[in-house]
Amino acid sequence: MAHNLSAVQAGHTTEDAPLHWTTPHKVALEIEAATLRDFSTGKGPDGATLICTPLAFHRATIADFSPRHSLVAALQEEGLDNIFVIDWQPATSEMRHKSLDSYFSDLNVLVDSLPQPVDIIGLCQGGWMALAYAARFPHKVRKLVLVGAPVDIASGMSTLSALAARVPDNVFEHLVELGGGTICGKRALEILAPAGIDESYMFQTLQIDPGAPPEDLAALRETFDTWFWTTIDIPGRYYLDVVTRIFKQNRLASDQLKVLGQISVLSRVTSPMLLLAAEQDEFVAPTQLFTAEKLTSSPPDAGRKIMVPGNHLSLFLGGRTVKQIWPQIGRWLLQPA
Repeated sequence: MAHNLSAVQAGHTTEDAPLHWTTPHKVALEIEAATLRDFSTGKGPDGATLICTPLAFHRATIADFSPRHSLVAALQEEGLDNIFVIDWQPATSEMRHKSLDSYFSDLNVLVDSLPQPVDIIGLCQGGWMALAYAARFPHKVRKLVLVGAPVDIASGMSTLSALAARVPDNVFEHLVELGGGTICGKRALEILAPAGIDESYMFQTLQIDPGAPPEDLAALRETFDTWFWTTIDIPGRYYLDVVTRIFKQNRLASDQLKVLGQISVLSRVTSPMLLLAAEQDEFVAPTQLFTAEKLTSSPPDAGRKIMVPGNHLSLFLGGRTVKQIWPQIGRWLLQPA
């Protein structure tokens, strides 16, 4: 398979590249670690839907990638309003000591700033964070949608969980030292994708119609390359917390994860849940997500499990998934809890 190496992929530093958002919005709140982006128009029902994007190495435009590949737009078209997206900010050297608990505190501030009640959609790493938050503050979350989220690491094996299991702690600590207390997003991505991203992977991820006009394909290719290789740095302490507590020790699933002074016991989660997984997910085994149904006290008749064809990123960026599945999620969120 031939590689499509853009200027961005070929070695450009992209941390300062401007974000491209597809859907009009405004900034609702800015704190050191995050910008809360407000996509509401004031036409929908009361309450708010918060999309908790992954606090990893990619930018939050994964939720609003491009026309026909935007979760935000798909939800809006179903009549869902008051949509907010967490745009996690790149870590500066001053933020290098921010812990997992610090980010839960930030998430709590963001939730409290929203119209009530609040539904949370957690994408990948944002999914286990949303679930742990709901276990800590069950009265603050009306409904939960977890998409491609690693919850019970012991229930399956994936690229990420296998990597965390076989790599000694001191290797991760050394990566933090190399970054002066932060994890360099560009370096981390080069480790995870050393050969780059070929055109086949991009087509599978975006689920592009083979008959799409060439100009549309060129635009999507450029947008994908720019998004994929535009990275952010994250605090070293947070990174080590996640590697150790979530992936190595599986504390969330075993009711041992402390969040803001209390253990997040998953059985306290009574919110209706919708779980969305991909059959060919290379980063999160579907069982690692679906086990959440057994670990929580969500009403089984109100919860849903959905499995779709595709890889991990296609859950958020795939044209077919966005068109067929995300409207279903919007309709489910609009139903009374």
